[in-house]
Amino acid sequence: MNESNYLDGDETNNDRYRSIDLLVGSVGFLMAFGIPAIPILTAWLGVASGDAHIANIVAFMPLAIAYIVVPAVETLFPHAIAPVPTKFSSKAGWQTYYRVLPLLSILAQITMLYAAITYWSSGVLNLWGGIGYLLSTGIFSGMCAINIGHELIHRPQKFDRAIGGLLLSTVGFGTFKIVHLRIHHRYVGTPLDFATARRGQSIYQYWWQSFRGNISESIACERDRLTKSGQSFWHNELLLWYGITLIWLCFAITLGGWSGGIFFVLHCLIAIMKLEWTNYLQHYGLTRNIDESGEYESVKAHHAWSSGLFIHDLALLNLLRHSDHHLDPHRPYHALRYDDRSPNYPYNYSIMYFLSLVPPVFQQVVHPYLEYFQTTTTVHKVSSSISLGD
Repeated sequence: MNESNYLDGDETNNDRYRSIDLLVGSVGFLMAFGIPAIPILTAWLGVASGDAHIANIVAFMPLAIAYIVVPAVETLFPHAIAPVPTKFSSKAGWQTYYRVLPLLSILAQITMLYAAITYWSSGVLNLWGGIGYLLSTGIFSGMCAINIGHELIHRPQKFDRAIGGLLLSTVGFGTFKIVHLRIHHRYVGTPLDFATARRGQSIYQYWWQSFRGNISESIACERDRLTKSGQSFWHNELLLWYGITLIWLCFAITLGGWSGGIFFVLHCLIAIMKLEWTNYLQHYGLTRNIDESGEYESVKAHHAWSSGLFIHDLALLNLLRHSDHHLDPHRPYHALRYDDRSPNYPYNYSIMYFLSLVPPVFQQVVHPYLEYFQTTTTVHKVSSSISLGD
């Protein structure tokens, strides 16, 4: 496991790398706020240009950044992995910083929705520009609201979990707060987990499986919880989060009329599909065996696909260090480690997303790796990394 990339026995170098560690810890994760900032900037540029033609082209800027610019930069530095700031994260001041930073994303998310709904409903964009901006906002909203909401719902503090639920409500995904904690982490890699993609299952089949599973399993979980606790139907957690989503919908309609309401609903669907797209890749084809006692083996590093990419690590709060998250779901984002033992795809996630849209091609690329990982728990692809100082 790659906890630290810079303990090389050279004290001078170690001091230099510790300084880099501090820089990454204090500034790097602020990159997460760049996600909601990009659709806001896109809207501003579209209005400031005063030219409808330019505005419609700029509407695709977030998608270009996410799926062309960032992958291109990371391809230039394929082994660059953000270091784990172990030397500073244990100090009280840093603990506060790391805790508060994701909490502030709720303000950024609401601001992005306000700007996006207002802009999309203004009539500046034509059909194609509107589609581009809708896709951009939905995908970036999912990366902000769902990704950071995911981090927060794992925390022990009730306030943090509530903010996590609030973030999820902005994309109509209150079911995730329930099934992710009660189903996915418990049954990952087994037939009991609808969020684990089966070998040979296409992304299209998986999207439908996840859509049904989120609804049916969250309802079942809450029904069981209420029955055991003796509480009434009105204590159902789904009522809370979807009640708040309804408030967001009313907010969207107030801002942009029915056009704003339609934008909000469609953006929610896109955000959810983007999250499930990532889920598909993170567990595709990986299964847990039944041990001698007849129970499923405990979750291990090779039960999740992981990736170490510098920009993704910082902007997504180490989301792609997924095997370490499953080994310890309560490990905070800044302490997640890239595990050399976990499976990793031959290409970065941006490429794998598009490959998955063509199932035969995706399976032809992935299945040889999958077969290898099923016979050994040691990744044949050597993990290496470089520091920011190199």
